[in-house]
Amino acid sequence: MIRLSTVFWLLLVFVTGFAMFTVKYAVQSQEDELNRIKRATIAEEHAIRTNEAEWAYLTRPETLDEMNRHYLSLAPIATKQLRVTVADIPLRPQGPALAEAPPAAEPLADSGPPSAPEEPAALTVQVTPAALRVPTTPAAPGKPARAADLAKPTPAKAAVKPAMPARRPTSLDELIAQVAASR
Repeated sequence: MIRLSTVFWLLLVFVTGFAMFTVKYAVQSQEDELNRIKRATIAEEHAIRTNEAEWAYLTRPETLDEMNRHYLSLAPIATKQLRVTVADIPLRPQGPALAEAPPAAEPLADSGPPSAPEEPAALTVQVTPAALRVPTTPAAPGKPARAADLAKPTPAKAAVKPAMPARRPTSLDELIAQVAASR
């Protein structure tokens, strides 16, 4: 009969061979997964380089200008589009901070086809160099500054008066209202 030690060694060789077979195929599976991930990484890097090249092409000034003309037809901002006060901004809701601002003029309703809205004359602002100067003597309340005061040059220190707000604004509307009030 076969001795017990021979059976033990045959069983040990069989288990070791099976374990090596299993480990070999597990390692091959991991290598296949690693190669798949490397190929996917290379494909992603290629896609990123392609997207960067497309972005560089699309953001060139010539290309942007061509797309603007074809799709948007935007133009530089005209002087008449600039607004002086917060209340001049169209379609702005009147909040509690803007309650003292005069309401915008309502367009007249007509039965004809809709047309482009015309700028009211009250919202058009003409800025002249004389209007940009700060008067050296303050005008009396309710009385406009004299043209002679506006024509005088003012020293730089007199023109700059840092106004400290009573409190920090908690919203953008409050900040805009403070800036508008300081003008």
